[in-house]
Amino acid sequence: MGSSNTNLSCSQVNDLDIVTYLQTLGYQPNKIVGQNYWYLSPLRIEHTASFKVNRFLNRWYDFGIGKGGKLVDFGILYFNCTIRSFLASFRGAVLAPHVAETFSAKSDPQIKVTATSRLHAFALIRYLDERGITFDLAAKYCQQVHFSLNGKTYFGIGFPNDKGGYEIRNPYFKSCASPKAVTTYKNGYGALSVFEGFIDFLSFLQLFAGTVAIETDWLILNSLSFFEQQMDFMLSYNKIFLYLDNDKAGKQCAALGFKTSAAFVAKDSLYIGYKDLNDLLTGVSLPPTTDQTP
Repeated sequence: MGSSNTNLSCSQVNDLDIVTYLQTLGYQPNKIVGQNYWYLSPLRIEHTASFKVNRFLNRWYDFGIGKGGKLVDFGILYFNCTIRSFLASFRGAVLAPHVAETFSAKSDPQIKVTATSRLHAFALIRYLDERGITFDLAAKYCQQVHFSLNGKTYFGIGFPNDKGGYEIRNPYFKSCASPKAVTTYKNGYGALSVFEGFIDFLSFLQLFAGTVAIETDWLILNSLSFFEQQMDFMLSYNKIFLYLDNDKAGKQCAALGFKTSAAFVAKDSLYIGYKDLNDLLTGVSLPPTTDQTP
């Protein structure tokens, strides 16, 4: 691939254009909507494109597995390799750098919320019940959102974020309405509890209602890709309790927190044998052969 024996750094590789890199692997977008490039996921088999690259941000997100991030994050998942091995693959390679200025930072036009209301649809209430979450709890933090997608209208459970966007769930659909952002609840405490998504957040409130565990401020990331971005906010607290998934990505974020400050405290010991808080709530344990090492 070239004569250079020097590996690129993580930051240098992450500065490369993800769309161009996917082209080198043989992947072309199924559709392009604004700054969003939609692909059949390179990480799994699917028939409807749900792997998105936001070319303005130069970030990817796979809605099927609920994970995303930068180019290095993609590479180690795609090749199932170490960071060092992935960086070594770029020796002598010439790829296009990402140029954010060529793209607009407008909201994603893919999904348009057309109306909101109090939760009332039977299908959504049944879905919540299947996830072990009571209607009264969900109604306190979520809304029913109606939205358009590819010329058709749908409805789902909408969890608002701090910038006016929504995480959207229904029994058949998992997506978001831009702008994508975190959700914070500042309850006046000196400690912060951090969750990957709102289903885990609601599961936490369901599991620990009436206990001191919920007496913190709350940060719902809505995507692990926001973990580093929220570091300064998290470090404004005396204690930061991490309720992240028992998987590789969750443990990598936790490890970053521990490396940064002793204020970070892992709480996944509460759900050993389960992927996350919702699996604990519903009793869906991990398979015995699952490798949970980082």
